[in-house]
Amino acid sequence: MTPERQQGTYISIRTAVRRSGLSEEIVHECVMRQIVADPLTDDDLRELRRVRRLQELGVNLQGIEVIMHMRQQIQALRAEMDRMQHLFGSPTFGSPSWEEIDAEWRRLPPGREEYGSER
Repeated sequence: MTPERQQGTYISIRTAVRRSGLSEEIVHECVMRQIVADPLTDDDLRELRRVRRLQELGVNLQGIEVIMHMRQQIQALRAEMDRMQHLFGSPTFGSPSWEEIDAEWRRLPPGREEYGSER
């Protein structure tokens, strides 16, 4: 389920089963676990195809749920970074780039990356 849901054509569970290659039970399970939304859209169909590929790689449904939700969080963070970059513009001379900020972030010692952590 993507952060900004596409408006327009919805597809039935039966169509999603046929077009994704998953069983009806798995599609219902994906809806229940909020991997995709109900009613289903073409975006959800793409997510169901990702679920099928992960299953083919041997990942169980619990693992797929974690992977898909993490992917959604990454997409939301990227969208927020893009929004921030649009608001504040590209870094000026002497200001760190997003890549430099990211590199510094990865160098932080474990446990120090959270805001407002108790000391």
